[in-house]
Amino acid sequence: QTRVGVKHLYNAFSHPRRTVWTTMFVPSEILFAMGLYPFCLEIGAALFAGLGQSSHGLLEAESYGVPTDICTFHRSAIGHTFRNLFPRNILQVATTTLCDNNTKTMKICESVTGKETIVIDVPYEADDYSVKYLTRQLEEFTHRLEEITGKKMNHAAFERAIEYSNKTREKMLEVNELRKDPYCPLPGSNALGFMFPGFLLIGSPLSAEFFSALAAELREKIAENKENADKAYLKDQIRILWLELKPYFKVDFLTKLEEEQGVKIVFEETNYVYWDKLDPQKPYESLARKLITSHYNGPLERRIEVVRNLAREYQVDGVIVFSSWGCRRNNAAVPSLKRELNKVGYPLLSLDGDCVDDHNYMPGQFSTRIEGFLEMIRGKKATVPQRETCAVGVT
Repeated sequence: QTRVGVKHLYNAFSHPRRTVWTTMFVPSEILFAMGLYPFCLEIGAALFAGLGQSSHGLLEAESYGVPTDICTFHRSAIGHTFRNLFPRNILQVATTTLCDNNTKTMKICESVTGKETIVIDVPYEADDYSVKYLTRQLEEFTHRLEEITGKKMNHAAFERAIEYSNKTREKMLEVNELRKDPYCPLPGSNALGFMFPGFLLIGSPLSAEFFSALAAELREKIAENKENADKAYLKDQIRILWLELKPYFKVDFLTKLEEEQGVKIVFEETNYVYWDKLDPQKPYESLARKLITSHYNGPLERRIEVVRNLAREYQVDGVIVFSSWGCRRNNAAVPSLKRELNKVGYPLLSLDGDCVDDHNYMPGQFSTRIEGFLEMIRGKKATVPQRETCAVGVT
């Protein structure tokens, strides 16, 4: 992941005339087909958090009057923009999916870059009218890219981007299936970083290359682990489904959770493949359906159903949601998620923290709440007959 990420970032910083700032869910397939490099502001904020730069960006944004009660992904991204740390670009593109701050952040950034901002309005309802509405927008988006870059969309290049996207999807599904195996070694703390290759790089050979290599490596490691099987360890292991993201600044609580407390994060909501295979003969319509049918878009019931299914498929003992401070969308959903999961026997722990601002990280509180949650699960496991698992899949 580091190698493909560095390669893409090098291209984005080295080619300002081909770099486009985006928010999450902007269809990268269109940009790669046009020979452009997407640079996602939220992912940029996470990367700079890992470098210890978040506080500087947050202070810079505050000095320009950006409210302190909004998502720190967006606040720090705005601050880094004012500090000229992001690559130069030819335009900004935002979708309305997931977060109202997307469009507002891009309009603020526009005052710094002087470049145009394009907004892709993703409908709430997943019906034929909405698909047609969004399909037209994606076609118009491509036409505007042609005008700005002076290049026409090459249909062969677009087909290749769709093929790369489908290849990535295929390998992501393969990885997700392999992760049902109790001997799969992939730590969830690492998999929570897969939004870079799985969302930003999708439609490029880098994304397909990454997930192809990951699937092959996991298959090999699973076979090795079975030769040295420790069934007692598997019996005592606590299997967790993780919702939302994680802190991207330097913190070790996830590593300690996995290495010292007998916990395995077996899957993450962000890595769920919700979309169908794209049709290269109808690329805009396929991409429109992909955007609209996301479990992060539309009614909360859609997300709840996905989470329930994942908990069952991965045979988890409990669910943890990382409730990032300032994310009203997720935090408002937590009570409903907890209620519906409890109904079907899955306890949920909501950890209040921040993905970007380390000042909002309270290790003592984290430890206390996690320990209590794990003790409750261990007590439950001690009184309930253990489920049997097969090599891959659910029995």
